[in-house]
Amino acid sequence: PNVIPNLKLLSDSSGQWITLGTEVKKIEAINVPCTQLSMSFFNPLYDEDIVRENGHIVKCLDSFCDPFLISDELRKVLLVEDSEKYEVFSQPDREEFLFCLFKHLCLGGALCQYEDVLNPYLETAKLVYKDLVSVRKNPQTKKIQITSSVFKVTAYDSVGMCYPSTKSHEQTFSYFIVDPIIRHVHVLYHCYGVGEMS
Repeated sequence: PNVIPNLKLLSDSSGQWITLGTEVKKIEAINVPCTQLSMSFFNPLYDEDIVRENGHIVKCLDSFCDPFLISDELRKVLLVEDSEKYEVFSQPDREEFLFCLFKHLCLGGALCQYEDVLNPYLETAKLVYKDLVSVRKNPQTKKIQITSSVFKVTAYDSVGMCYPSTKSHEQTFSYFIVDPIIRHVHVLYHCYGVGEMS
C-alpha cells in the first residue's frame, strides 16, 4: 500500500509520468545477482577481440535482432545467442546486475546513437552502479561487500502486465535496489519507445 501510490511509470499513450491506477493482482520480483566489485568483469571484451586495445568496438556486417540493428561485435555478443563469441560471458555473468546495466546502456532507447568506443558505456555503467548499490567493509574480513539486494519487478493486473508497462520489451524494465541498512529503495526504470519528441 505504501509503494503503489508513490510508484511512477510512463503512460503508453501520452508518455507522461503517471501512478499505477490499477489493482495489482500479482507481482513478480526476480532476485538479480549483485556481486561484482570491479570493472575487470568486462575484460573478456578485450581478450576476445570484441574491442580493440585502443577501445574501439570491432564492426561487423549489419544485421537485425528485432528491433535492434547489430553493426558491431559488442551488440552481437549482447544479443545473438548463436554468435561465435556469445559464450564470452556465461549465463551467471549475464544475470549480474552490473552486466544488465551495461547491456541496457549499450542497447539504449528507440532513438539511440551508438558509441564507436567502449569507454563511455563502461564509465556510465560504473557511475550508475556506484550510485545505486550500497557497499560496506566487512568487520571480520576487512573486505568490501555489497549490502544491496536487487530485484527486477513486474506487476500484473486482471488484464495482464501493468508495470513497468503493458508491453513487454527487453529495454522496458524496473529494478528495485534495496538498501536494508538505511531501509531505502532506489528504482531504476525505463520504458522503451515511450516519451515525447520535441
